[in-house]
Amino acid sequence: MIIGDQIKHLRTAHHLTQQEFATKIYISYQSVSNWENHRSYPSTEIMLLIIDTFDLPLNYFIAKDIDATTDHEETLILSSFLKCMATSRDEAPNLKTIQQLSCVSAERVQHHFPSYDDLVYTLINKVDQDIKIRVEKRLSDHEGVLSIFINDMAPLLYHKKETLHILYTRPYIKGVWMHFINTKYQSLLIKYNPDIKKNDLDTAYLIEILTTFISIWLSQPEIEPLEQFQKRITYLVNHNIASWHA
Repeated sequence: MIIGDQIKHLRTAHHLTQQEFATKIYISYQSVSNWENHRSYPSTEIMLLIIDTFDLPLNYFIAKDIDATTDHEETLILSSFLKCMATSRDEAPNLKTIQQLSCVSAERVQHHFPSYDDLVYTLINKVDQDIKIRVEKRLSDHEGVLSIFINDMAPLLYHKKETLHILYTRPYIKGVWMHFINTKYQSLLIKYNPDIKKNDLDTAYLIEILTTFISIWLSQPEIEPLEQFQKRITYLVNHNIASWHA
């Protein structure tokens, strides 16, 4: 079974329309249609998101046959998209600029990413993937949320500070990134702490506080060193905010 057929089978097995399936994985329904009609493949990051969202085995798409050129093109396009954002604070990159910088034809760019949203969410998933994996592992070990935030998540964020600074300071992508992070990490907290769901408002406040800490930190023109940020958050929590427990 090729990848388009696998996705269609998965979608219909969950009784989802193409739009509903697309919404669950933060992608456009046009992409789902293209995959199912064998006009394009999802990126590696999107496949990992599908696997994670539907609790599939890691080798679910292992039979997928995509040549090295396809992966290379996707990497070039995403890298060019990021470079365009680095040079333009207020204006979102357009297809022509990305195509020129990546040296990938406009047709191939659209083949990989049928819409601007697809490009945005693939980049976001790529940036977040290893962070999410680490945080989920710590949550599954029943570590406290604040400890995970300071000792596990913050170092991973700092390692990607240049890219994250762009996501937090470009108005045309910041809102999408913040919504993505809030939704994903609220879902993770509920998954590993079912009791949290009994008080959705508390969870919403907790996520909002933590993401605000990150947003302020990574939005600064000069991002403060990791250890300084960790000390700052520890001090603020111990002196100004009641203790949180996972």
